[in-house]
Amino acid sequence: MKTNRILALVLSVFALTLAHGFAGAINKTCPVKKGKEASKEATVEVSFCCEKCKAKFDADPAAALAKVADAKEGKCPMSGKDVDSAQTSSVTIGVCCNSCKKKVEADPKKYLKDVKKD
Repeated sequence: MKTNRILALVLSVFALTLAHGFAGAINKTCPVKKGKEASKEATVEVSFCCEKCKAKFDADPAAALAKVADAKEGKCPMSGKDVDSAQTSSVTIGVCCNSCKKKVEADPKKYLKDVKKD
């Protein structure tokens, strides 16, 4: 019985992760060239200290992006504790061109505060 609950939990988390991955960009305007319509996508990886913090982020990534931008290197943006590399999520950010995509992927913290959920 306990194995079934654990399996159901794992499958639920996996399904939510897949749904989030296929959802597309969370914004419609480029955070680099503010105001320009986003037609490309950049992927940003975020690490957390635990499953609970990861789940909070996955529930509404746009609301947590300012915390991610302010988090110290190697620290969980939700709790401030050391990150566990096994607890990672990705978020898709809309950008206007390949140049902006490279900029966001190279230094995401610089641009995350400017991502607005549209």
